[in-house]
Amino acid sequence: MARTGSKRQKHFPIHYPYGNDHGYTLIEMMVVLFLIALTAAIIAPKLELRQKKGLRAISGHLASESRALYWESISRQKVIRLYYDLDKKTISAFQIEPNGEKKMVQTPESRPWKLPKYFRFDRIVTLHQGKVDSGKTFTQYFPSGSVEPTTIHLSDQTDRSLTLVIGTLNGKVRIYKGDVRGQHIPPLVPGIPGGGASPFIGGG
Repeated sequence: MARTGSKRQKHFPIHYPYGNDHGYTLIEMMVVLFLIALTAAIIAPKLELRQKKGLRAISGHLASESRALYWESISRQKVIRLYYDLDKKTISAFQIEPNGEKKMVQTPESRPWKLPKYFRFDRIVTLHQGKVDSGKTFTQYFPSGSVEPTTIHLSDQTDRSLTLVIGTLNGKVRIYKGDVRGQHIPPLVPGIPGGGASPFIGGG
């Protein structure tokens, strides 16, 4: 007796175009590379701008660090010095122990750093050392809340400049446009009149 019913159908394996064994085509690779290049072209200029800080950004950073060290000295009840190396263009803070030993201060607000390539210290004037245009000097912060008055002159490759004055009472920094001489800014020692028109532009 002959078999009745449907015939058996042969089943062929189905190959999906995006299976595990699928490789990338040349067009897909080109699209990925194009997207990477496009992303880099958009992000790179922004990163470059962040790296090339201006004088105001550098001055603001110094002002914030000065304020942080003022409170750090009070909270620790330790003498702290903010050192400037005018030749190497570096800035770092140290806690001074009673025996004279120096211990580096590293907080989120104060870490060793260096002026960017095209910026420099022209000179720094401190109460203990006077005018310094090379070598090292420092600003000293006291546990009592007083600060050694300091005037910092910064400039860039185009000879644009700013003058920073660290106050003696609260660690705040007054920032002036240009290379401002003593007659235009508050005196290092309170009680001595300064005089002159003040090109004050901000502080921190």
